[in-house]
Amino acid sequence: MAYLDDNNDNLYSRGDPLDELDRELADLKATLGKLEGDSPKPDAPPEKTEVSPQIPEQPQEIIEPPIPQTDEKQTETEEIRKPMKHSSDNNSGGKHRLPLIIVAIVLSAALVIGVGFLAMKLLSKPVNDDGELVSSGEKVTINDSVMGDIELQTVKGAAVNTYTADNLQYDENGYPSYYQDGKKISHLGADLSEYQGDVDFAAMKNAGVEFVMLRIGGRYYGDEGLLYTDKAFDTYYQQAKAAGLKVGAYFFSQAASADDAAEEAKYAIEKLGGKQLDYPIALDWENIADDNARTDNVNGDQLTDIAETFCDTVTASGYKSLVYSNTQQMFVMYDFETMKDYDFWLADYREFPTMYYKFDMWQYTMEGKIDGVEGTVDLNISFTDFTD
Repeated sequence: MAYLDDNNDNLYSRGDPLDELDRELADLKATLGKLEGDSPKPDAPPEKTEVSPQIPEQPQEIIEPPIPQTDEKQTETEEIRKPMKHSSDNNSGGKHRLPLIIVAIVLSAALVIGVGFLAMKLLSKPVNDDGELVSSGEKVTINDSVMGDIELQTVKGAAVNTYTADNLQYDENGYPSYYQDGKKISHLGADLSEYQGDVDFAAMKNAGVEFVMLRIGGRYYGDEGLLYTDKAFDTYYQQAKAAGLKVGAYFFSQAASADDAAEEAKYAIEKLGGKQLDYPIALDWENIADDNARTDNVNGDQLTDIAETFCDTVTASGYKSLVYSNTQQMFVMYDFETMKDYDFWLADYREFPTMYYKFDMWQYTMEGKIDGVEGTVDLNISFTDFTD
């Protein structure tokens, strides 16, 4: 959108506002010179030094609206702002006109600076073409229906969420799809563990499911923190692949340190045994709600280290990585100066997430119903095609 000033000039074409002030000052000097040249001259030089009763030797400075100044322009501007003393008072119109000219020019210069600054603020983009923040340190307030107003500091280079509920459409079975520029970009998926029992993956695919995230294992939340393998993983993997579904994996983490996270990532990679994955291996670190857990005292900095270590270990092995998180955990615990370079799988069971930062997958329900699975199942949509 073009922004116009009072003269219908396009503000995109303006330069630095201080350059505009320089030009105004130059015009003022030319005007003053012309006025000096046009002033009537006395027939003969005065016999003594003239003292005008109407202009005191130490006149008070005319009060004018303040204008921004820079050091290199200060002296020049102060000279212009002084009341001018003429060689003759015969030109009474000029005596009153000159201060008005000065005030008009100063006001004009201030207007140029103010409008120019406003235009630059309006025309500046907070994100680049990739949807990444190009500035940092500014505070933004997000209104969340559960947590209320959340104040965040922006992080330069962090991708922001551009998804809106308006682009979400539901089919006759209640499954959501996300559209961008009229084109469907999302993919329907489910995440499964041994608790789902026997699964008919072909029926799932016929119902519209495109990918599955299979639990490969986890860590118990007791003090010992033993690792375990999901008993159904190998079977689910083979059946899902045979049905033509894309497969990813997740590890239920109870890491209390970066060392724990590295151990969990290596364990998951070992259990995969070289199997090909279409989707990433996700770190599923969760708080334990109704019991004491070894992770109860993990803070945000520690959780950030845990996620970074897990993902880096997975990536170094040749697999893609992903961080599973709910909205509160994402807002409150993760440090996005570090996490801005990682992909997120967001759990949020409301109509649409209130999330400032970008997420790649959305777990929109844990009580979904889909052909091929008895009972309820977690359902997701992925905004990213990880197979590209």
